[in-house]
Amino acid sequence: MKEMAMDFASKLLSLPILSVRQPWASYVVSGLKSIELRSWSTEYRGWLWIHTGKKPDSLAMQMLNLNSEEFDCGGLIGLAKIEECYLIDSEIKWRLHRSQHLSPGRFQGECYGWRITDALSLSDIIQCPGELGLFRLSGSIYKQVRQEIEGDKHNEFIECARELLIPSLGNILTVPFGQ
Repeated sequence: MKEMAMDFASKLLSLPILSVRQPWASYVVSGLKSIELRSWSTEYRGWLWIHTGKKPDSLAMQMLNLNSEEFDCGGLIGLAKIEECYLIDSEIKWRLHRSQHLSPGRFQGECYGWRITDALSLSDIIQCPGELGLFRLSGSIYKQVRQEIEGDKHNEFIECARELLIPSLGNILTVPFGQ
C-alpha cells in the first residue's frame, strides 16, 4: 500500500506547474475562476499544479478591494485541469467570458483563455519557488515538496487527488507541455 502511495506521489509531483498571482491563484483552486488569462498559448491539456507567485497582483487587489495579507503566496496551493486554450481577440469575446476570467480590467489586446476545470485546493500552502511558463519541480525542491505532500496534514487532499486523477494517471507523464 505504501509503495502504491509513493508511486502516486511521484506521478502527482511530476505534473507541470503554473504560477499564478494572487488573488487569481486562490480563485482558480476554489473553482471561482475557470479561465486563466495568459499572453501565450499552450498545447498542454491535463492536470497541473497551481502555484502562487511571491507577490500578489496589487492592481487586482486594489480594484477588488482585497487585503493581500489574507492570501498565501510563494508555493503550491492546489491542482486543476486545463481543458482547452483559445484566443481572445476582441472586446466582445473578453466580455463574453468575463464571468469566468473575472478580470476587473479592460480588454488590452489579444490574449489566451485557458479553460480550467476540476480544481482541488490544498488545506495549507506548500512553500516552494516558482518559475515562468509551465515548469516542473526538480532536485532538492522536489524532495522538499514530496516530504511535505506525504505528511499527514495532506492526507485528505491526496485521497481526493487520487479519486480525480486515477482515470488519467496512465497519460500524465506522456503528454508534453510547453509554450
